[in-house]
Amino acid sequence: MAENRTKRDIVYTALKKEINSGYLMPGTRLIELELADRHTVSRTIIREAMKQLAAEGLVDLIPYKGAAVSKTSIKDLEEIYRIHQDLEGLAAYLATGRLTKKQIAELEHIHKSSKAHSHDDVAGWQKWNARFHRTMIDNCGNRRLVKLLKTHEIQFARYWFLLLSIPGRIEESIKEHAEIIAAVKAGEADRVRAVMERHFESASRKLLDIVRSIYPASFNR
Repeated sequence: MAENRTKRDIVYTALKKEINSGYLMPGTRLIELELADRHTVSRTIIREAMKQLAAEGLVDLIPYKGAAVSKTSIKDLEEIYRIHQDLEGLAAYLATGRLTKKQIAELEHIHKSSKAHSHDDVAGWQKWNARFHRTMIDNCGNRRLVKLLKTHEIQFARYWFLLLSIPGRIEESIKEHAEIIAAVKAGEADRVRAVMERHFESASRKLLDIVRSIYPASFNR
């Protein structure tokens, strides 16, 4: 049982990453036999992983047809990004007056490392990006807000690979991160919030443009 649980967790984690990144797009059929062969596990393990993903709203289990990556409407994406934009803008606002010199230095280190990291390595760059945002969130001083953001992250995290693969998006993010750090160092909480919200608004606009043009059939209207 423990071995099966470990295998299920490995498959679940791998599929979740593929769905969240946009590698597996909405509407993509998930065929048990193919997945079992690819991950070298039994179909029972695949079914268990599917149930867990379905419980998180990432997979639809369709009677007599199998499973598919859950569809997301353009409207849903707009609402998800707007909510996260506002929540993280507030977190950045609150964190501005709380960040210590050491924590600001850590932000600068993360920013410098992200600039130096190969922009062709999207997955690797995303790790620095996540550290940057996590530093702001974890230091906002509002436990309920942190919990809300972590809960909302499950929906918001989808398509980050697709978004960061857009030519020039990583460079824009680096520039926006620099603006945030400058505002934090100046103690200008309102400006930090405004730049953070613009950071997400810009990202959502580009993501929505690309999913409309490349994957229109995958999204409910």
